[in-house]
Amino acid sequence: MAGMAVKKRRSGLGTLIHGVGFLLAVLLVMHIVFVVTGFPTENGLAQSVAQAAEPLALFFPGLVQTQSEILQVFVDYGLAAGFWVLLCAVLARVFG
Repeated sequence: MAGMAVKKRRSGLGTLIHGVGFLLAVLLVMHIVFVVTGFPTENGLAQSVAQAAEPLALFFPGLVQTQSEILQVFVDYGLAAGFWVLLCAVLARVFG
């Protein structure tokens, strides 16, 4: 049928890559929320999320300098979350 859009199904690998990107971004956003809300760092969940978020932030912490500590956390980890979502979306498109 000419002119009709054909919806391409994503492969299992593409879906997996999208899922990984989403989970990485969720970890980074959780870290932002915990820092901004002052969630107790003694909490095991907050410690685990912070330990996971640190290496996932890659080179973004300190890339852009801000005056506010809270805004700095937003920028550092928000840029990293956006990077992982974008990277995994591109990889899912390529491999899926």
